[in-house]
Amino acid sequence: MRRLGTADAGTWTIQINAEFAAAQRFDAVRDVFLHEVAHLWASVHPEGRSQSDHGPVFRSLCTRLGADPAATRARESFPAPDRSRRDSSDEPLARLKVKVRKLLSLARSPFPEEAHAAAAKASELIARHHLSEIEEGKPRDFISRFLCEPARRHPRHVFLLANVLRRFFFVEVVWVPAWVVSKGCVGNVPEISGRPHEVEMALYVFDFIENTIRRQWDSVRGAHGFTGRDYRQFAVGVASGFHDKLQEERRRLSARIRTERMAEACAGQLAKRPCADLLNVIDPGLGAYVRERYGRLRSIGRAGPKPRSSYYVGRQVGREIVLSRGIESASNAAVAPRLPR
Repeated sequence: MRRLGTADAGTWTIQINAEFAAAQRFDAVRDVFLHEVAHLWASVHPEGRSQSDHGPVFRSLCTRLGADPAATRARESFPAPDRSRRDSSDEPLARLKVKVRKLLSLARSPFPEEAHAAAAKASELIARHHLSEIEEGKPRDFISRFLCEPARRHPRHVFLLANVLRRFFFVEVVWVPAWVVSKGCVGNVPEISGRPHEVEMALYVFDFIENTIRRQWDSVRGAHGFTGRDYRQFAVGVASGFHDKLQEERRRLSARIRTERMAEACAGQLAKRPCADLLNVIDPGLGAYVRERYGRLRSIGRAGPKPRSSYYVGRQVGREIVLSRGIESASNAAVAPRLPR
């Protein structure tokens, strides 16, 4: 296990592992830097001096800074912090992951009905688990990760996919400034926040759709006589179609859950379980984490150009997407997660 950063309270300096800083993404390096800043402040805190390196004062400062208490150690590469200990004691979550992996493997079936049913069931299990966590009201850990590489400008479909993740995959998305290494300037990037397993799933879904857009474009470009100018409209269409598909599925599931809970209420078996609207889920814990991490936020909108024919082809492709394979990607912080092969 190698150390990725160190803080020297005597000289008030921070050192970051050079190999790590050169190879990893900006958000990974930032996490380590903020972790070490928390160590420096803890070293001069009246109560922090008498505590262990990762004591209560240090962890409190990490929360204030938006730092990860476990960000400075990694084994081989730099996985998402907390990955080695993520939800290790959460048996229901572990069982959920096993079930979802199996269902998403079934979603690769050559039979469309079987594939759609498996993917829909996986989505339902994730949604029900999320509702139960909110309703139990227990303390939960949240993390934040960049959705993609920072850039000066992002294509419009990235904005749409970020909104899809926020609406249907139980994460919050905030666009934050970030350094674009290749351009040597400041750009921005969507940063997603949520429960560790939900962030991991959102990263996987984003990468799955990006791969689908590239793969399907190669198929439809020649068939429809599209040019390179049509690619962005096609990508926007895929993201829009995927949004519509998920919205329809979520409406049906929400209606089914409401019916179940009405039946439970009539039978006198319903406990305090107020959440049933899966299209407008409010997570108080995640909301508090986002407010503490980012402070005051404002909404942004972006109008797009008039749709071209490639948009409508892409939209049909998006409506037919079936998520498949595992719940966790094999990614590290250096690159966006790639579709498992």
